Amino acid sequence: MNPAKDESSTAQLFVGGEVVSYASNESQPDSALLVVGGRIAAMGDAGDLESLAKSKGLDVEKVDLTGMFLIPGFVDPHAHPLMFGQMMDWVDVGPNVARDIPTIIRILIDHEKTMAPGVPLRAFGYEHRNLAEGRHPTRLDLDRVSTTREIYVMNASGHGGAVNSRTLGNNGISAATKDPLGGVFERDETGMPNGVLWDAACDILTGPDGVKLGNHAPNFHLPDSIETLTRQLLQAQDVFVANGVTTIGDAQVSYREFDVYVAASQKNMLNARYSMFATSAMLEGLKEFKSRNLPDSDLLCLDGVKLYADGTLGGWTAYFPEGYAIDKSRTGQLYHSDMEFQQLFLAASDEGFHVATHAQSPTAIQMVIDAANLAHQKSKSLDGGRSNVYRIEHCGLPLSSQMEDLARLGIIAVSQPSHHHNWGDGVITAVGEEMGGRFNPLGEFLRNGVGFALSSDAPVAKPHPFEAIAAAVERRTIHGTVLGSKDLSIGIREAFLAHTVGGARALGREKDLGTIEVGKFADFALVSRDPMKLELGEIRELTVEQTWLGGRKVFG
Repeated sequence: MNPAKDESSTAQLFVGGEVVSYASNESQPDSALLVVGGRIAAMGDAGDLESLAKSKGLDVEKVDLTGMFLIPGFVDPHAHPLMFGQMMDWVDVGPNVARDIPTIIRILIDHEKTMAPGVPLRAFGYEHRNLAEGRHPTRLDLDRVSTTREIYVMNASGHGGAVNSRTLGNNGISAATKDPLGGVFERDETGMPNGVLWDAACDILTGPDGVKLGNHAPNFHLPDSIETLTRQLLQAQDVFVANGVTTIGDAQVSYREFDVYVAASQKNMLNARYSMFATSAMLEGLKEFKSRNLPDSDLLCLDGVKLYADGTLGGWTAYFPEGYAIDKSRTGQLYHSDMEFQQLFLAASDEGFHVATHAQSPTAIQMVIDAANLAHQKSKSLDGGRSNVYRIEHCGLPLSSQMEDLARLGIIAVSQPSHHHNWGDGVITAVGEEMGGRFNPLGEFLRNGVGFALSSDAPVAKPHPFEAIAAAVERRTIHGTVLGSKDLSIGIREAFLAHTVGGARALGREKDLGTIEVGKFADFALVSRDPMKLELGEIRELTVEQTWLGGRKVFG
């Protein structure tokens, strides 16, 4: 036993089950866990731990784990909790309820009839390649629902979607409107925007006084009252913790998210730990912003910056200068020039922030490699190392030739297996079999020593870690296609570690999170079966019985 020092007067003794740390390859799990002051104080035999606690003058509260396996709480390093909560209030037009555009329109018409005049209609979840028509709804489709209220139907990627004519007109968008830097208004044969908009063009959605991001990110920060937004955050939080997620990286924080997190924290409503990554649009004032006193730094911290290099594979806005295989006239776009991107990256790194960059295509991934290389060179010239983390969000289509640089620079790939499970066939259609089959090459990361983590990107996918683990191992799409060769897959253990301690490393918090070890936070989940001993189908069906955060039960 290796007890950790703590001055609390009460100890919790978790007994009767199996404590599986996954910190190493040990074959025998511990039978008990001692928690003091919200951290793991010791592990081992229940009697020995009880004697240890009493020898320290601590009262012992026993928690019965009979029939349960205690595993590390999952870490989801890339999600959008408030956006997820907001989508839960929007109209669902995802594939489970709508497989063609007429069905989407019928659902929206039925909902619109129940709404007060003037209130915008918001919907979420369609993916055009999964619709019978194989296209996006347009303003003309949505005008059948209403021409008197604004309508926005967000694509499943979150990078854009479709609006009606009223939304375009209220924002002065016409055939004469130029595409913004880093964004696109798709157009009909006359040059008039057809209602489909992407990335930086989403700034029109937040109203004249809302969050504006320019060419820094797709704008999904739609306004509402602080009370409503707080409720939406908490309803999303309920889903995370019910699935054993104890730490969440919010991968795009504006002033809207910051204020909501602080409000929830001040009211002791946070039942998970949150690491905020502020959008690079906030970079100029971020150092002062970070200096604001946060209510509880163990539960809420702001220590990262989120950048975008290119767009989304879902909307064909990820950047391929040679054109997409299915349409050579489409290249997608970059958010920044090389010079501007490097300046943003170095400015964030120099201030000590972790830097997370959305990059899908080889060109965009190379931009991150080049910027990280400059940052490393700069830190050496200053005669000091660096402690900040460099990440690539998604990192969907890296070249094999880029693996060595990713490993050498310590860049962590933050991957979402749900992306290749849900949309792998569409990626193959877009970029071709050879490249598309390598989408999310986790096995190649593993062989080349590239650090990687699994995440949900909620609301793009629901935060169900066991489903993500199964998808990472299986590499099979919803249409039955197996992506690429077997060596692009990883094992169950590797996938589990990537969604626990791998996620903690991606947040720069592995000293406190990700495994069941002495000194770390007592963040864990209870399940009825050992995940390491299950088949893939059984992994998908495994549910969490209880979730604990710092020795406090938050679900179950």
